[in-house]
Parts: sequence; structure tokens; C-alpha cells
Amino acid sequence: MGSMRKTPAGLRADASPPPSRLLRRRVARLARAVRERRALELLYGGAWRVVHPHAIGRMGTGRIGLLTWQTAGLARGPGDPGEGWRMFDVARIGATRALRAHFAPRPRGGPAWTAGIGAPVAEVPSRDEALSAAPAEA
Repeated sequence: MGSMRKTPAGLRADASPPPSRLLRRRVARLARAVRERRALELLYGGAWRVVHPHAIGRMGTGRIGLLTWQTAGLARGPGDPGEGWRMFDVARIGATRALRAHFAPRPRGGPAWTAGIGAPVAEVPSRDEALSAAPAEA
């Protein structure tokens, strides 16, 4: 976890070390998947999960997070169907595979729908924007 430091203006700023080259490449690939609305398989915590990535950026902890709607994979517990919003620490993702499938964004839960991510590097458009931009069926 990064330390905090004072800036000349007296504001506190994250002094996290810069991400490694591998992490920067992974962030770039994941950001592209977010912008393209491409479904992914992630290896995380030793299990594969199928996700729809909705946003990526720095979390309040200073780490880089990937906000997804998980559609299949490891559930959180016996009563959890395995589907739902999940935030993944990008540094802990073991592997990724882009799938051919694209997805329509999930409805947002309000203006702070990426509350865990301070400033997204990439995020999907709102569901209404994405559906209105889709080509008309012939």
C-alpha cells in the first residue's frame, strides 16, 4: 500500500510507486476490453471467472481495480449464485482471456456507480447511451 505525502498546496496525494511494465500492459489490455465492452475470463484467486468489465482505475487504496459484472465462476459463499458486481485487484489477476462475446452495460446504480474507483482510466458508457449507439437491425 502506498504512503501519503503532502503536496506544496498542502493537499494529500498518493505516493504509491509507479506500476510495473507488466501491470501497465495488463491495465492497457483491460481498459481496451472495457471500451470495447468485451467479455473476459479472469483467473483470480485460483479460479476462472467470466466477467463483463465496466470500469478500471485507481482505488482509494492506491491499487488498480477492475469493476465487473461477474456472470459465471467462483461464488462468494453457499447462498451466492456467483453473479453480481465484483471489484478485482488488477495486480492479483493471474491471467485473462478476451472472449468473442460483447455485452450491453448493466444499469448503473446512480452517479457514483464506480464508487470504489476514484478516477476511471476507462469506463463503459451508460446502458442508454450504449443501446442508442447500437446499429439498427435490418
